[in-house]
Amino acid sequence: MNRSEILHILMPERTKQVALAWSILRESNAAEDAYQDMLAKVFENENTFEGPRHLRDWSWKVLRNRCYELVRQKNYHVKLLDESILDLVDAELEERDTKDFPQRVDALHRCLEGLSEKSRQTIQMRYFDGLRGNQVAEKLGRKPDAIYKALQRIYVTLAECIQRKMPGIEPGDSIS
Repeated sequence: MNRSEILHILMPERTKQVALAWSILRESNAAEDAYQDMLAKVFENENTFEGPRHLRDWSWKVLRNRCYELVRQKNYHVKLLDESILDLVDAELEERDTKDFPQRVDALHRCLEGLSEKSRQTIQMRYFDGLRGNQVAEKLGRKPDAIYKALQRIYVTLAECIQRKMPGIEPGDSIS
């Protein structure tokens, strides 16, 4: 396989792979770096792949391992998922259709802007600052149950909003 063929196979995976890296590292620049490191490793081994499936599977494992290596190097205090769970996540991500992913991301951003300041703050703390629900509750002076219920309401609100903003998605269709 030459580099052009490799890129043709891996580029449709890019968004999902960077998302996986970000979910482990919680830092956009580090996620991009891990992705680039994975590509470099793929190119170093370009003559070893038995086909597109082997290349994709191998690239996911290399990326995940590179993220773990970065976590260890920086002494992050991130709790990593069990290997079997990560394998399930990898399989699920590979099965998903990503042709409308950019539109979904755009819809999500527009929907986030439509949330109340309090809801955006809760989402910011939980998902961008990486705080656990009980830590968000403590910072906001609320009970953990109240935060979990608020997050559930926010999820429903965002899902409904994305469905309204995505052309071709009917109410009740999955947005995952």
